[in-house]
Amino acid sequence: MTEQVALFGPADPELRIVEDLVAKSIAKDPPEVARPLTELFAAGGKRIRPALVMLTAMCGSYDRDRTIPAAMAVEVTHAATLVHDDVIDRSPTRRGRPTVAATLGDEPAIVIGDFYFAKAYELAARTNTPEVVAILARAVMEICAGEVRQQSIRYRYSTSADEYMRRIEAKTATLLAACCDIGALLGGLDDAKRTALRSYGRLLGLAFQIADDVLDYTATEGEVGKPIGHDILEGFATLPLMLASIDLEDGRRPSENEARKVVDAVRNSDGPQRALDQARDHADAARSQLAGIDDGEAVSALAALAGYVVSRKL
Repeated sequence: MTEQVALFGPADPELRIVEDLVAKSIAKDPPEVARPLTELFAAGGKRIRPALVMLTAMCGSYDRDRTIPAAMAVEVTHAATLVHDDVIDRSPTRRGRPTVAATLGDEPAIVIGDFYFAKAYELAARTNTPEVVAILARAVMEICAGEVRQQSIRYRYSTSADEYMRRIEAKTATLLAACCDIGALLGGLDDAKRTALRSYGRLLGLAFQIADDVLDYTATEGEVGKPIGHDILEGFATLPLMLASIDLEDGRRPSENEARKVVDAVRNSDGPQRALDQARDHADAARSQLAGIDDGEAVSALAALAGYVVSRKL
């Protein structure tokens, strides 16, 4: 049994269909935009977002014809956000490979990201459920607003933990909540269960991002596929740094040598462990949202996923 089967349970066969259909759909796009996205997908990824759409839909009445296009839409949306993020963050690599921006330049990368946001909305429209398009559009709007807010506090390392939580809410939790909301809608779940699953997705997203930020300090560059300490160099303080109580001068970009020293100091502090404890609290809270959902394989997979996001090594 592969890790993915264990992780996504009953959604795994459908997820394989989604992956195949996304690849075939991208292959039909103009080569100038298709090639970079094909390479991005080839670099891997856990496909958590489409899995959430399918698992939450399976908590109700699963309709493959509507759910698969929705799952494709959220995965393409996520890919588009990554392309844009790498422009904004000046990231040279992602998942161990050169980013679209590093390979083609910022301007083409922005347009490629725009193309795939549009494609995601077109895929969402194939559900024949206008609210799916609306949910996805609102999530993208929140992500974009959050990115603008984040840029306004760049190199302000003294920002509070509350501001950090607002930042990761927009960066990660918003889209995961939307995935669960879309799945619950397509599964025909009542308002109470839909609200619970949306809350599950939000809390899972917070746990996921905090754990990811911990890995940025505790893993190696080869493991995470991006430079360690990149957030510091680009002017953003994350929770492990904040909880390590290490002071950095606001208003300027640290040198690479300074960033390495900060990474070492954080690694040798209790900041990463304290941050991971908070991630576990959010994961436990996410799991508690499943209490009112009828028990079954899909609910068991969602509960296991909450544990996975804070225990993963990569």
